[in-house]
Amino acid sequence: MRQHTTPGQLCRIKAPRPEDEKEERYETGPDGMVKDIGEPVAVLARFSKGQIDPLRFKWHKRIYDVDRVSGKWEEREGQYKLYYFAVVTDVEDYYELIYSTRTMGWTLSRTDME
Repeated sequence: MRQHTTPGQLCRIKAPRPEDEKEERYETGPDGMVKDIGEPVAVLARFSKGQIDPLRFKWHKRIYDVDRVSGKWEEREGQYKLYYFAVVTDVEDYYELIYSTRTMGWTLSRTDME
C-alpha cells in the first residue's frame, strides 16, 4: 500500500494535495523532482538499544554512504511495522528507505537526486 508523505517526513518534499494523488511524482522546487523507486536494496544498518540506523545502502551496483538521517517515522502494516528513514548522502542526494518487520528487508521507496 502506497503511503503519502506528510510535512517533515522527507526533507524537500511538499505534502501531496488531493489533486496530486494520481501523479507518481511530487514537486520539490526548482532543483528537482521526487522519483518513486520501490525497489529492494541491501542496507548496512546498526540495530542497537531498540534503534535502527542505516549506514549505507547498495542500489544498482553502487554503494551510497548515509551522511545523515533527516527524518524517521513508522507505520503499521497489520501486526507488522514499517520503519521509514529519510536519508541524505555525502553528495546531498535524498533517499527514503523502508525497513519491513514482515519481510525483514529494505526497500528504496523514493529519491530526490540533484
